[in-house]
Parts: sequence; structure tokens; C-alpha cells
Amino acid sequence: MKNWIVNNFWIKIVSLLLAVVTWFYVNGELYKDRLSREFYESSLREHAEKEPPVEQKQMNRGYIMEKK
Repeated sequence: MKNWIVNNFWIKIVSLLLAVVTWFYVNGELYKDRLSREFYESSLREHAEKEPPVEQKQMNRGYIMEKK
């Protein structure tokens, strides 16, 4: 059993470190993606709240004014 742990010890340590670094990198990218998606959705909601409903937009169309 001890031979299994000690055999290629440094290669196992390097592999473990690479796996941990990769895990942190992927989780960070997923977190950034989630934040950007939430930001995009919140900006869409804010924009929709500022825009008047479609009925009001159509009611405001009325007179065409000519520039003289």
C-alpha cells in the first residue's frame, strides 16, 4: 500500500495541483457568466419598466408637424 502512494509521488502532486487550479478557473468562469447573465436580465427589466406600454406609444402618434 505504501508503494502505491510513494510511486511517482511528484507526478501525483503536480497532477493534483493542476486539477485544483483547473477547478478554480472553471468555477470562476461559470461565476462570471452567471453574473453577466443576471446583469443583462436586470438591465432588460429596467429598460422595460422605463418604456411606456405599446398602447400608449400608439396613442401618442398623432399629428405630423412639418418644419417650415
